[in-house]
Amino acid sequence: MSKSPLFLNLLKIRLPITAKASITHRISAVGVFFLIFPFMGALVIATSSPEGFLFIENLGSLFLFKILLNLFVAGLTYHYIAGIRHLIMDFGYWETLKAGSISAYGVFIFSGILIIYFSTFIW
Repeated sequence: MSKSPLFLNLLKIRLPITAKASITHRISAVGVFFLIFPFMGALVIATSSPEGFLFIENLGSLFLFKILLNLFVAGLTYHYIAGIRHLIMDFGYWETLKAGSISAYGVFIFSGILIIYFSTFIW
């Protein structure tokens, strides 16, 4: 019978890349969930009247707004790409450890490239 560890430092545990991809997929979902409400409100204000559009346009030039928009787009992009990976795995592909690791690296690389590409439009 083995003893349970008395001290477990979660920062020192080396997780495989597949676990990191899964955890970041969930974190991106939480971020997108909380950021979608302010941006939906901004969309409603911008489409309600010309004055509302000008207000949101002026708000869009603020540094904090651009940071939040960039986080929202980055989270949405990563969540979408990782979700496609999970759907492919649900169909029975990429289920081996090697294929799962390669697809996790691919998600990080491809979503990173897309996030940089989309960020150039925001800034």
